Amino acid sequence: MGKQRTKNHIKNTVFFISAGTNDFVITYFNLPLRRKTFTLSAYQHFIIQQISQFFQALWAEGARRFVMPGLAPLGCLPVVITLYSSNAFLHRGCIDRYSAAARDFNALLQAELLSLQTHLSKKSPTFIGYINTYDFVVDIIQNVGKSGFEKVDVGCCGSGLLEMSLFCNYKSPVCLDASRYLFFDAIHPTEKAYYNLFRAGIPVFDYITRDLR
Repeated sequence: MGKQRTKNHIKNTVFFISAGTNDFVITYFNLPLRRKTFTLSAYQHFIIQQISQFFQALWAEGARRFVMPGLAPLGCLPVVITLYSSNAFLHRGCIDRYSAAARDFNALLQAELLSLQTHLSKKSPTFIGYINTYDFVVDIIQNVGKSGFEKVDVGCCGSGLLEMSLFCNYKSPVCLDASRYLFFDAIHPTEKAYYNLFRAGIPVFDYITRDLR
């Protein structure tokens, strides 16, 4: 492409950044090391700092357009319900103390993204958008059936209770119709859920790219 066209390409590219779910669900809630080192609040600020540094590193390479979704309600993830519910087989409702951690983190994240946009735009026009994943997922769960999803507390893969990543493979049994499920495995949404989230975020992408049209 050549040096100048490459710079322009990076400048006009929208960088979609997702972070935080594994940091809390696996690293903080499930493993003891981080909890011995950080309080929950301190850990939230630590992750925000890492995200901020990552944004600034991309910015230093020429990136100027960013979109980042907030955390989903962590207490509604099938794996969290299975591991931390008092009776995961009979009562698979969301566990609010884990979702509260996501709400608090999202508030910090939105404030940091606004601060980054303000600070970086003083040097060069910068556009940062936030997608409200939390309310999107809550709305689906609270309106089961109306939302087009029928299963919101288990995944499509395997038992739907714990399997994720490599434990969902070509040998794993899967549900007959994944489009009825909010989650494909015990932590990741289905293709349909991701598609609907993308559609809900189109106004954010329009804002980020408005001067390119």
